[in-house]
Amino acid sequence: MKKMSVKPILFMIAITVVFTGVLATINEITAEQVALNERAAEQRSFLNVIDLEYEGLTAEEVNSLYEETFTEITAGGHDLYEAHVDGDLVGYVYPMADSAVWGELRGIMGIHRDFEYLLGVEFLSHNETPGLGGRIEEDEFKEQFREYDISDVADDNFVDYEGDLDAISGATGTSNAVRRIMNSHLQEFFNEVREEL
Repeated sequence: MKKMSVKPILFMIAITVVFTGVLATINEITAEQVALNERAAEQRSFLNVIDLEYEGLTAEEVNSLYEETFTEITAGGHDLYEAHVDGDLVGYVYPMADSAVWGELRGIMGIHRDFEYLLGVEFLSHNETPGLGGRIEEDEFKEQFREYDISDVADDNFVDYEGDLDAISGATGTSNAVRRIMNSHLQEFFNEVREEL
């Protein structure tokens, strides 16, 4: 009967301990920067939704600009953000979240201070199919909501692909989910939040 050698097992344990330690150390060293970068990515979405320039700014500078621009408030029992640029109220950023085709879709929409048009829209997270429903992240889709008139609507149908907006070809389910989510949150905003602003 062959005698089993313990050396390979001890070697593998030692290698595992060393590499686990190295990875844990790297994780600890970079955790703060990773968190700052993740926060900055979401803050860039907020800045973009009100069309505020942030290109070329570091994560720290984005964070500073975000804090200067946005104030979290509560109105009608809902959390939202006031956006001020150079001391002037530009509008409100209203979070939205609901189920789409493949899971939850989270986003934000900017509403002009006079409640007449959208400032923009951003999608923060989703599980839609890349290349199809995932195209909601593309500027071509999002930019059509910039300065989109919401002042003259019938039956609370703020977002409608029959007019100036285009759905995503081949992604009817996702396009319809975006329309449904935006309409329900705009209805909520106008019915429950607007009067307290």
